[in-house]
Amino acid sequence: MKARAESLKEALRAHWGRLLIGALLVFVFFGNGGFRSLTRNWLELRRLNNEIVALERDEKELEARLKALRTGDGPVERLARRELGYIKKGEIEYRFPPPEKK
Repeated sequence: MKARAESLKEALRAHWGRLLIGALLVFVFFGNGGFRSLTRNWLELRRLNNEIVALERDEKELEARLKALRTGDGPVERLARRELGYIKKGEIEYRFPPPEKK
């Protein structure tokens, strides 16, 4: 037991500088709110960058759809028929009753 205590004292004397620097680094990184704030901000930045990428992808898809709508009558006609219920002159519209609920 005494030999173990002596070897521990010798190790402390030999490595006191390294232990002090290690303790200071632990205190600097985890002892104050700065490091935690930095980590939180970094995670928020990653989340926002991912959101920007998703929004840019959506923007490209919407621009392509808008370009298709502006270039021809087909897409406009299809939207008008589907969403507004328009029919062409001379066409016959068939209406069916909704299915009965059981």
